[in-house]
Amino acid sequence: MILRYLILFGGIVLMITGCNSLVSQQFGTHRLRTIDVEEATTTGLGDADFVEIGGAVVGAPFIVGPALRGTDKDYVLRPVFTAEQQSAWASGQTVTVNLVGWTETTDPACTTAPGCPPEAGRAVRGLLSAPTFQKNPLGNWSAQRIVLASETTYLQLYQKPMAWYWNLALLLGGLLLAVLPEARRHKKRLAEQDAAPTN
Repeated sequence: MILRYLILFGGIVLMITGCNSLVSQQFGTHRLRTIDVEEATTTGLGDADFVEIGGAVVGAPFIVGPALRGTDKDYVLRPVFTAEQQSAWASGQTVTVNLVGWTETTDPACTTAPGCPPEAGRAVRGLLSAPTFQKNPLGNWSAQRIVLASETTYLQLYQKPMAWYWNLALLLGGLLLAVLPEARRHKKRLAEQDAAPTN
């Protein structure tokens, strides 16, 4: 009985997740939004989930959040600068930022200086997603002449929302998971009723 309800609940959760993501990709927060870096650093990114920040620069300074397990990946975190912030940091100043981009890597060359900086001119694009706190060594920024603002937004660089067909698969898979066991149970009950002797 409990297993049946767990399967039904799991199917409903998958259906809702797939449906919400499909709708968001077409009409909501999963659609790509382009926001100017000045707006992003002053008023924030609003309710966007997938953004491209126009005029932004992924900075040269970086810190590393080491992998926690052998099968895990290292995190590389870099500040996302305005052009003015980039110039100030390059001139030796300490810069306060409220946008930080991060990526995952298994390449040791990307976790030692100078790291693997993004290609010049590549659009700063990704999903709003905070790294796990265990791999976000905030205390290491000071050595890079970076100060984080009280409210910092994290961007998982170059990541996209799940493709629509995977969300559709979640929706349909959840529907099957929720409906088929109940349909089989109902069919079995009818068969038992038909087989029962009549007086």
